[in-house]
Amino acid sequence: MPRQKVDSLDDAVQEVVKHRRPKRSEDLQPQTEPGDNSKYLRHSMVMMSWERPDITSLEQVNERIGKYFSLCEQNDMKPSIEGLSLAFDTDRKTMWRWVNGIESSHIPDTVRHSIKRAYGLINNLMVEYMQNGKINPVSGIFLMKNNMGYADQTEIVVTPNNPLGDAQNPDQIVQKYAELPQD
Repeated sequence: MPRQKVDSLDDAVQEVVKHRRPKRSEDLQPQTEPGDNSKYLRHSMVMMSWERPDITSLEQVNERIGKYFSLCEQNDMKPSIEGLSLAFDTDRKTMWRWVNGIESSHIPDTVRHSIKRAYGLINNLMVEYMQNGKINPVSGIFLMKNNMGYADQTEIVVTPNNPLGDAQNPDQIVQKYAELPQD
């Protein structure tokens, strides 16, 4: 609804009051339609029927990535890390280890890079969904923290700077300063 031109402070206040934000309780309610649960179940069941790809074969990995994103497009579903993991017949933690090169020495770098790009595509989509109001913010924050490594804060470790060097016993310190010339 387009905003009207206001001529006074009172008019501006009235305009703001008219356009209050919706109640958060309404925004946070699940937005499901009849048939949604069946749609999501069918989508996942298709992936469960796929044979596990050879994770060392770049051709099979790329084919599976394409097949997963095509299925999401056909079913008008948002791609997810969980969905990508299901498409590879694994879990999200294993997928994360593959992407980050942890315990994945059996996976060629070219394959890992391809999976990492698919993971990055989903990360980008999540950012786009969040910035454009296409996903519940609470859900988006949860998913991005758990799957993409986002955090609310950065941990900073402060180490004391000891101008006297490594810890010395008090007697050594007294002796050190006692030996200095006195003015």
